Amino acid sequence: MQERESRRVDRAVKTAQTQPGRLARRFTVATAAYGQRRRIATVFAVVIAALLGYHALFGANGVVAYRAKRSEDRVLAQQLEKIKLENSRLKAHVEHLKTDPDAIEYEAHMRLRYTRPDQVIVLNNTENPATPAGNAKPAPARH
Repeated sequence: MQERESRRVDRAVKTAQTQPGRLARRFTVATAAYGQRRRIATVFAVVIAALLGYHALFGANGVVAYRAKRSEDRVLAQQLEKIKLENSRLKAHVEHLKTDPDAIEYEAHMRLRYTRPDQVIVLNNTENPATPAGNAKPAPARH
């Protein structure tokens, strides 16, 4: 008896599979809708992944911005080293000026144009013929 029942069920299943009935049509529509939803979800996931990838490369903190910041960091580090060297040179110069009277006198003489009471200043007011301005004659005035 079970054999008959199982044969009957098998026949009904085969018939439902070969003849599109109401249930089979619903199953086909549901399968098609599921396939479309799956395709839409896949496209959506690909678009989201593409947007995230674009942001990771070209965003405000992306790879391109990171490389630019690293390059800028290298340039600034070189400038900082130059400024540190200049600063240490100037500190040594200041210390030298604080302790050495000859250095103070030299700076006063060269930068401030100070002289000692026993020094004589000689000014040369003649034009230097080696300079182009010294060789130039003024153009006659035209009326």
